This record gives sequence, structure tokens and C-alpha cells, in this order.
Amino acid sequence: METEINAHNNDIIMKATAAMFKDKTLEVFGLKTAKIVDIMPTVLPVVEAKEKRVDFVFLLEDDTLLHLEFQTTVPEDLLRRVAYYGARLVERHNMNVNTAVIYSGRIESAPELLEKGSLCYRVNNVFLKRMDGDAEYNRIKTLLDQGAELEEADILKLILLPLMKSQQPEAEMTIKAAQLAKSANSKLTDFVIGSIIAITDKFLPEEYKKKLLEVLSMTQIEEWIREEGKLLGKAEGKAEGKHEDARNALIEGIEPTIVAKITGLPLTTIQKIKADLTN
Repeated sequence: METEINAHNNDIIMKATAAMFKDKTLEVFGLKTAKIVDIMPTVLPVVEAKEKRVDFVFLLEDDTLLHLEFQTTVPEDLLRRVAYYGARLVERHNMNVNTAVIYSGRIESAPELLEKGSLCYRVNNVFLKRMDGDAEYNRIKTLLDQGAELEEADILKLILLPLMKSQQPEAEMTIKAAQLAKSANSKLTDFVIGSIIAITDKFLPEEYKKKLLEVLSMTQIEEWIREEGKLLGKAEGKAEGKHEDARNALIEGIEPTIVAKITGLPLTTIQKIKADLTN
């Protein structure tokens, strides 16, 4: 099991999260929206050849996009960043976009409007300070100990336990929430844990990410990650084999254009391999 949540694992986690949130609303947290239909890609390629990953982008039943950000702090550049994301989402999908920022229980207030000349961008702030995470944890644990089925609202609260007001740090509550979800031993366990990981990945310290991934042991998500890892490893091995064939062909003096045709690698890649050989 890998001990970090890399981009590859994150894609798998997001698939689990999509299944968890589909056909639901977030009204329990004060967000009155249409039901979630699907989760949208969260990586936004930009001209500068960099990638920007937002927290969540949901497609709603009313054909609008809901962009969710989860915050445990109030960064000075937050509204500029989410406005940029919103503009990129509009450019990419040509749909109405609404941004909601869900703040942890430690945050009391935050700005909701960015005004920069002609540019105005308003977000919907949701503060979880009104939700007692310790009380919710104990309530949900009691339900599970009694063998009760969790309602939809209980499941959503379990997912967002790490962001609620608590006497414990967010990182500690993240582990407790994941362990509680695992103890439920139901068909929703994997999706709940996946959602917890996706929501907390941005602010969780590395040592807690390792603990969180340990909780994945013996779950369906771990199996998905292992299977996808095998496929990725085979693909990477095949690609490395092509690179080795290209190096050998170039050493024998075969022209780069011919090597590109033989190996199926881009000519620019072949030229780079040749440049490396001559350096």
C-alpha cells in the first residue's frame, strides 16, 4: 500500500467520492442546491503548462456546476484563486458556476465577495462552527454500536466530521471519522472513507495521511488502488522498454524519424533521447 495520496490514487478516491455524493444534496449543511448528478474533472490545465486542481466540481440536476472548496484557514488569496477557478470552469464547460466554501469549525468569518474593477465574484460561505463534531461523533458511534442504519444526513455528517467544531485537531478527527466509517462495515464504508480522504487531503499533515491510508487496509478502495497500480506499472514498464529500444537503435546509427516510426514514440522524444546520448 502506498503511503501517500498521489495524483494516481487521488483519481481513484474521487471515483469513490462521486458514487457517495450522487443523487444527494448538501442541504444539511445549509447549501440549498439541486441534486448532484455527477462529479466533474477537477484538474484544470492552463496555458502555462501547469495544472490547477480544485476540491470538488459537481454537475447538478439543473445543469449548473457547484464548485466546493474546503478550508481550515482563510488565505489572503482565496477569493482570487476561486474566482480564477470559476472562470476556468466557465471557459471549459460553458455552464453557470456557483462556488461554495465550507470552513472548518475554527473559522468564525470570511469574505464572500471579490471586487477588482469589472471583475466581481461572490461565493457562498458555509461555517461548520455551529456543528459540534464531538457530539456528532458520539451520536453516530452510538448508532453504529447499536447496529442501526445511518441515514443520508448521518453519512454526510460523518464525512464532514473533520471540519466540524471540535476539541480535537482536524487531523485527529479525520482519523477517528475514517475508523468509525470502517467499523460500519457496510456497502457505503469505502465511499465514505474515500470522501473523507478527498476532503481532507489538502490540509492533512503527511504523517496523518499515512495513518489515514492505513485505515484503507482491507477495503475495496485499497484493492482498486492495488489493481490500478499493477496496470500502471505494466504501462510504465512497456514505455520504458520502448525508450530502451529507441536508445539502442540510435546507438546503431538509425535515423530518429525511422526510430520514431519503429517504436511509436514521438519524434521529439526520440530527439531528446539522442541529445542525452551525445551529452
